[in-house]
Amino acid sequence: MSIALVGVALGYLYREVAVRSLVEMGESNNRALTTVLANSMWPRLGPYLATAERLRTPEALLQHPDRAGFAAALIEHVKGLSVAKVKVYDLEGRTVFSSEAQQIGEDKSRNAGFIGARAGKVLSELTHRNQFSAFEGVVEHRDMLSTYLPVRQAPGEPIVAVLEVYDDVTPFLARITHTQQQVVLGVVGLLFLLYGVLFFIVRHADGVIRRQHAEREQAQAALQEAHDLLERRVAERTLALGRANDELEAEIAERRLADQRVVHMAHHDALTGLPNRSLLTDRVEQAIAHAARADNRVALLFLDLDRFKNINDSLGHGMGDQLLQAVAARLKTCLRTEDTAARLGGDEFIISLPGVSDSAEPARVATRILAELARPLEVAGQRLPAAASIGISLYPEDGDNAQTLLRNADTAMYHAKESGRGNYQFFSPQMNERVSRRLSTETAMRRAIEHDEFVLHYQPLIDLASGIVCGAEALLRWPQPDKRLVSPADFIPVAEDTGLIVPLGEWVLRQACAQAKAWQAQSPGLRISVNLSPRQFRQKHMVSMVAQALRDSCLPPHLLELELTEGMLLHHADDTVQTLTQLGAMGVHLAIDDFGTGYSSLAYLKRFPIHSLKIDRSFIQDLHSDKDDAAIVTAIIAMARGLDLRVVAEGVETEQQRAFLRALACDMAQGFFFGRPMPEADFSERLRAPTPIEQALWPQI
Repeated sequence: MSIALVGVALGYLYREVAVRSLVEMGESNNRALTTVLANSMWPRLGPYLATAERLRTPEALLQHPDRAGFAAALIEHVKGLSVAKVKVYDLEGRTVFSSEAQQIGEDKSRNAGFIGARAGKVLSELTHRNQFSAFEGVVEHRDMLSTYLPVRQAPGEPIVAVLEVYDDVTPFLARITHTQQQVVLGVVGLLFLLYGVLFFIVRHADGVIRRQHAEREQAQAALQEAHDLLERRVAERTLALGRANDELEAEIAERRLADQRVVHMAHHDALTGLPNRSLLTDRVEQAIAHAARADNRVALLFLDLDRFKNINDSLGHGMGDQLLQAVAARLKTCLRTEDTAARLGGDEFIISLPGVSDSAEPARVATRILAELARPLEVAGQRLPAAASIGISLYPEDGDNAQTLLRNADTAMYHAKESGRGNYQFFSPQMNERVSRRLSTETAMRRAIEHDEFVLHYQPLIDLASGIVCGAEALLRWPQPDKRLVSPADFIPVAEDTGLIVPLGEWVLRQACAQAKAWQAQSPGLRISVNLSPRQFRQKHMVSMVAQALRDSCLPPHLLELELTEGMLLHHADDTVQTLTQLGAMGVHLAIDDFGTGYSSLAYLKRFPIHSLKIDRSFIQDLHSDKDDAAIVTAIIAMARGLDLRVVAEGVETEQQRAFLRALACDMAQGFFFGRPMPEADFSERLRAPTPIEQALWPQI
């Protein structure tokens, strides 16, 4: 059997070598044929391919006007060769020509032979076909060599198409098969002869060896082999058990460490390593239970870093994370062993002080923490500030469970921020009342926005030289069912903190622009002033929102004036310059509101495209009696004149103030002397019928 297998293997080896030679010869012939076709038939092939590019369907390709002529020329060129069929593919893999018409239009873009030929390779495949459509008609039981060849107009030129040539190699394979059979028979016969000689020699040697060995020696050898085998297996089993025991102990230790890591991760903050809310709540509840038995107190300190967002925005979140880690490390130095410092998330930390006797102890700890954080921290080579605000709640006065104490400490912390930041505040029930009022105001505001309850009042802006109303400031008002108006001081801060100021501000801008456009018919050139809140000004779409409001209302941009506070210009200077520059380029006027009360600086007046300064009412109130106020107002007007800026005086309430400002050549003024903020209907009437004061001023022109 082995001899037959060897003979067959050698026969197949011979067949493989012969077939490989046949394929290489076929590929060589087909390369030559492709070169000949490319050279001799290019005048036909080139136009044929160009026309086929425009024919996108198989039906259109079948109607190709040059197909019959190309087929006849091709048959003439392959006459006398073993070529049975030729197919032409464009570079998209479409069969644009085939000597078998039914195959025209087929997609070969995923065929490995086509892909290789399009990349410049020559790939062949030897197959047996029971039936095959050849140039001379349908033939049966034929061996075909299919070769994919790239077509170039000339050597070195880009590939323009792929040619698939089918060679009929049936006679060659028949000769190879016949020769293979002869080789197999010859090898098998020779091997059988050798096997007979070797078998005779081995049988003779075996008989001699058997007679020379006694049965006793064979038994001893077998016994020794069994003994050795047993020893080996015992040693191997002992070693395997030792290894298994070591692996089991290592796995148990690793599992124990993994469980410890999981437990630690579940109860600790990943960034700082401090306990998280879950572990803190558990420790606070334990401290409360112990304090109830020992009749003492538990204090919770809720700490929030002041202006931490500025660190993230200016230096990046990576630097912010390092700062939080440094803060956590410094907090630990301020606490006792039994105290707990935890991180809730963001820049919020909680300190639990169990077993305190009175409120003085948490106050001392808070003071120590604020003093430590007041010292800049070294983070990545930079000295960064870490000021904080702290709220304090006590058990049992401020709550009998961890969640209540946390909530009340959080409330006290926000009160500390409202009290100027960088301090600590103890919780009081009045704080919850403020929070409740604030939440109620926020809820009512959301309902008012949804039901369109807000209205605009307009305060006239007077040209002091002529006494004519030249503009109006749009002011947001919130009427109540009892005709009472909610003070802006009560709802604007809530809107700013909650983000409601953004939709409110957009509504104000749209309404004011539409109203100003409506007033142009009776008072051409009337300018409308709209206040921008800091949060609204920082919105990314603010400029596009202003542009859309102007487009929707058809109000010329120069009749819209946006009022900003000085503080808004000092933060994010680069973004501020870009935003103000875009607004100025649009034609919108820009004014500094409450000028003189903030960080007044000639630098931003020069840097930003400002058009007007509005002098704060605090300088106008005692203008005619306080020489310092008079000097400040005089200086502001003179400075504005030098910078080619208009000046508007706010809060004018008396004739003396008006006369003084007019004598200083102040451009415009507004205040109760000229008119309080009024609804749209009243302001429209004011434009139609000027007040006696305005009429009295006209002769002074």
